[in-house]
Amino acid sequence: MSNTTVPSIETLPVEICHHIFDNLDVKTILYSIRPVSRLFLSIVNTYNRYVLDLNLISKSNFYLFCRLIHPQNIISLTLSNNERTSDQIDLFISLVHLRQFTRLRSLTLLDIDESQLNFILKRINLNLLHSFSLNIRQYANKLIATTLALLSSTMAQTALRKLEFVTWDRMPKISWPINSITEYLTANNRINIDDLYTILQCSPHLNTLIMSEIPKGMINNLTSICFRQLTSLTIKNLSVTIDELELFLLLTSSLVYLKLIGVGQMLNGKRWEQFIEINLPELNKFEFYFDEWRLTRQTSTDIKLIIASFQTLFWIEHKKWLVASNITSISELLSLSFPIENKRTEDVYIN
Repeated sequence: MSNTTVPSIETLPVEICHHIFDNLDVKTILYSIRPVSRLFLSIVNTYNRYVLDLNLISKSNFYLFCRLIHPQNIISLTLSNNERTSDQIDLFISLVHLRQFTRLRSLTLLDIDESQLNFILKRINLNLLHSFSLNIRQYANKLIATTLALLSSTMAQTALRKLEFVTWDRMPKISWPINSITEYLTANNRINIDDLYTILQCSPHLNTLIMSEIPKGMINNLTSICFRQLTSLTIKNLSVTIDELELFLLLTSSLVYLKLIGVGQMLNGKRWEQFIEINLPELNKFEFYFDEWRLTRQTSTDIKLIIASFQTLFWIEHKKWLVASNITSISELLSLSFPIENKRTEDVYIN
């Protein structure tokens, strides 16, 4: 009779189990693993790297998670007052001791009221915070000064590397810390060029910037400004001329990645080729989606000429950037986009 021991997951060291948990969602850990045995109950209870996303969660799961997970074991927290969970943040505040969050690395607050934001920031320990994302749905004018002070203090945290202001029109009023180590910034409310210049002056490590539009006032403020630390730029809602866009991109000569989404007279491959070769020599990845309305109906010949400007050796051989075009015969809407995944050069199409 063989004495071979059958391997069991219960024989794994606790550290290995915890590494496995790192790749599982909270629901699986609590519902599927925790009830298996007393051993797994103990292993789950000592796990201290929970990523807790309470956005779009059911109320039953919400209560369970708040009851079973100790705040000090959570490293990432997402709270939301969306349509399905409109009172979630107030409920969370009432159920959980905020001061027990001592190990947070990431905090995301979606559709939060300004009063709730103040309450949370005054109580949660943010010393280890790496990532902070904020979307305020309801402002309170009497709290402006307090909010700015709390956010300025939060941004001064030495560990904070990623900041996302999804919607917050007071962002330019924040006192930006000198020599900030922030590397990633999302600013969806339009800011002016002077505010952006101040932010980048104070943030020598800021290499990734995501904006909804190009900054205001740039045409009159170009002297001696250059954002050399930026290597990745995304603009999600372009509505300017190509001349204005180029003026701004002149300030970002170190870009390796560029993503542009918007409308306007942007469909000129030859012009883009010349601009990139001269002003963005390090650009390795260029993604874009442009819609352009034309006053006259575009013929097949018109479209082929536009497409041809994006089929030179620069686009196809040197950069290997393939472009797709689509035109609707009724609206004269012309769309051009890149990238096209798994397409050969001849797959560029016209509908």
